[in-house]
Amino acid sequence: MGQNVFEFRIVNLSDDMQVIDRTLKTPYDALTPLQMEEYMQIDAQLDYMDRMKRRKNREMRRRENSRGLLHKAACLFGLA
Repeated sequence: MGQNVFEFRIVNLSDDMQVIDRTLKTPYDALTPLQMEEYMQIDAQLDYMDRMKRRKNREMRRRENSRGLLHKAACLFGLA
């Protein structure tokens, strides 16, 4: 059975800044309860951002496809 992990890690930098590294994984059992709460909130935010990015990409592909169809129709009728 697989271990429960977050698909990212919060990395503390020397200048008191934090970055999210999505190339690293963080096991649940390596976190304190306070850290677990922070990770859960960030995980939800990252999921939301990923959904918005997928939605934007779908919309862009839909627009590109509709432009292609309009151009084909215009060529068919001798308008382009």
